[in-house]
Amino acid sequence: MTDANTPPARDHRHDALAVFLGRWRAVGTAYGTPRQTDDAPRAAGVPWASTHEARWHTGAFFLVQDERATVGGHPFDTLAILGVDARTGRHFLRSIENHGFYRHYDLTVDGRVWAVSGERERARIELSADGRTQTIAWEWKPRERWLPLCDRVATRDA
Repeated sequence: MTDANTPPARDHRHDALAVFLGRWRAVGTAYGTPRQTDDAPRAAGVPWASTHEARWHTGAFFLVQDERATVGGHPFDTLAILGVDARTGRHFLRSIENHGFYRHYDLTVDGRVWAVSGERERARIELSADGRTQTIAWEWKPRERWLPLCDRVATRDA
């Protein structure tokens, strides 16, 4: 932990974020529509295709990820910042997107699995042993129950 006047020190927690670096291509299915129900949580799925690229911001304290997606034929673009909160020592993810939403997520890691936790959305990102594939499952809580939001697999470009 640091106080407001002491710059944070870069450490292994920052280094851990390097698994997300590079250019990735993802395909999958998105489900979060008004036609999705508790009885048919994967009803009316639409195709997901995206590219995202992550790079270190100057200083290598924060990772910047820019994603351009087409979901069911419509654009869905996000810009995210991943880092370590110097006050708490915990990972975080902040995201903005082209529909005007801002999201604040906690980010935790256990081996090759990263968990993204928000108030109404969460995700599980599992990296392959060689670090070239991300298996991503997002869920959302539009009502009282968690439902699938999208499932996709991202592969790092060579």
